[in-house]
Amino acid sequence: MESLGERLRSRKLVQWTIAYLAAGFALLQLADFLKDAFGWPTVVLRVLTVVVAFGFLAILVLAWYHGEKGHQHIAPTEIALLTAITVSTFAASWYIAVTTPAEAVSGGVAPAGDTRFASMDDPAAAPASIAVLPFLNMTPNEQNDYLTDGITEDIITELGKVQGLRVISRTSVMRYKQSDKNIREIAGELGVGTVLEGSVRVQGNRVRIVAQLIDAATDTHLWAETYDRDLKDILAVQSEVARAIAGALNARLLPSALASAPEMPSVDPDAYRLYLRGKSMANSTSDEERTLAAALLDSAIARDPDLAPALAARVGLQVPVNLESASLPAPPSPGADPIFEMATKAAALHPDAAGPRSSVNLIRAIRSRDIEAAEHAAMEAIDANPNSVPDRLRYAQILYARGKSDEAVREMQKAAANDPMSPMVHAQIGEYMMAAGRDQEAEAHLLKAVQLDSMSTRAHLALGTFYSDQGRVDDAIRELQKARKLAPADPVVIGALGYTLARAGHSEEARKIAGELEQAGAAVRGANSVIAQVYAGLGDTEQAVEWLRKDVTVDGRGWSYMFVSPRVRHQMEQLRKVPQLAHLMDSLEIRIDVRRSPGDSLRGGATPQGSRSRNDGRR
Repeated sequence: MESLGERLRSRKLVQWTIAYLAAGFALLQLADFLKDAFGWPTVVLRVLTVVVAFGFLAILVLAWYHGEKGHQHIAPTEIALLTAITVSTFAASWYIAVTTPAEAVSGGVAPAGDTRFASMDDPAAAPASIAVLPFLNMTPNEQNDYLTDGITEDIITELGKVQGLRVISRTSVMRYKQSDKNIREIAGELGVGTVLEGSVRVQGNRVRIVAQLIDAATDTHLWAETYDRDLKDILAVQSEVARAIAGALNARLLPSALASAPEMPSVDPDAYRLYLRGKSMANSTSDEERTLAAALLDSAIARDPDLAPALAARVGLQVPVNLESASLPAPPSPGADPIFEMATKAAALHPDAAGPRSSVNLIRAIRSRDIEAAEHAAMEAIDANPNSVPDRLRYAQILYARGKSDEAVREMQKAAANDPMSPMVHAQIGEYMMAAGRDQEAEAHLLKAVQLDSMSTRAHLALGTFYSDQGRVDDAIRELQKARKLAPADPVVIGALGYTLARAGHSEEARKIAGELEQAGAAVRGANSVIAQVYAGLGDTEQAVEWLRKDVTVDGRGWSYMFVSPRVRHQMEQLRKVPQLAHLMDSLEIRIDVRRSPGDSLRGGATPQGSRSRNDGRR
């Protein structure tokens, strides 16, 4: 050992090691600084770290053979060792480069031609993510808030067309309109890496948009720009902003998206204002607001017949927001359809815009009751805008109706990734998890929905149904009573409470609820079935059969029942527990598959005559 120690000292191995470690550390610090300054991808720093690590082995070999004065000859062993280290360095660097996530390879998103990471199949692993915070209204008139919010939403829509870029929906970002949270907090809650913030000032028909892109992790500015334009050029400005952001993120675009977007035409400022007012109500579930949205969009189109976004929004308004509650019209009669004409014109004005075409195809499929065509049209809509939450939800509902429950759940998860602060999305995904037998995940999403909006009727209703199915009767009654306070006249809510009370042995209260429902009449589709459900819970088979017969004579019921939610399917299947009702449901072709064990698929829609679930109708 003394001889080895003397040899190490004579070769100055310690000095070589300290000098190399100091130089290597300084090199990595410099590279990290240059990475931020010049926007180098993270993979450069990772590969350099590997090279420095293997370089340490090389320096030990060099010190051993050349550190002692008078021993400068090159030995064959030295050459072999340095060759092995060099080969290992190249191999490790190559492995790091090819296995590094795409955001580190491209500085934000998947590089051109790399499809491994560009897919939206796993939203959590999306190459890049961004939240567009509500732009500030710098106009003294607060009534222009709708204009500022509309411009924000249009920029979100433009960015949503970027492949591989996860864009948080308007619903979630609007929660931060008056928030005093900092960028890092907001980005953490939304799960994004970059944030766009800005302001809008409108004076007459002049508009100034100031936008800046911020890296949430470092709180540094990646890009900033100010646009002073005429309001008639607003479409061009929005497209330019989205294209600049995509460039800053080094994003790869869909063929039909921003990279190949044609020059945007000028618009009539007043028509654009009407369009923004209408669009803000277009995704509402309120029939009154959607009717008003249609009127505003029609006015915008009348004023500017070539306003493509208004035409597309008017066409999209005909697509039900939620297929579960949609009233499905009969197939169209021969002749011209103004909605289809609008879609054709919108596509002609903007040939690369697939949105109107997919909307028309979905409308046609719904009217023709063609479930396969509906699925294809829903996929077209997602191809046009991978970040559209309404399109994702509709696609999930169609998949579930076709029996593709696992795929439906995945689509719901993608919607939740794009709209993490939406109680409606969490309530829906909770119901789908519930139907798939994934109880822990179902409860987590349903509790999240209630946490996000304690005034959400659907959230309390779904959570109450879940607790009822779990045998947690007291918890179920509590949640269903909350739902009833929020929607005292909703037969579905009242019926769910009545059924749960009946199961819990509160027969008098359940009969009282059944009487209330009978007096109220069939206020919504399926109301009589809800009454039948309460009587089934009470064990009054005669009354249950009588009310069930009244609610299954609607023409086209097979299509309608395909799209009821997993929660409603569960409620309907409770009737199958009574043999007489099960026979009646089969004879009337109400065949709705029920819950299976995790991993099994739900066939959805019509099933073989008299088919049964292995779990005896639990869902």
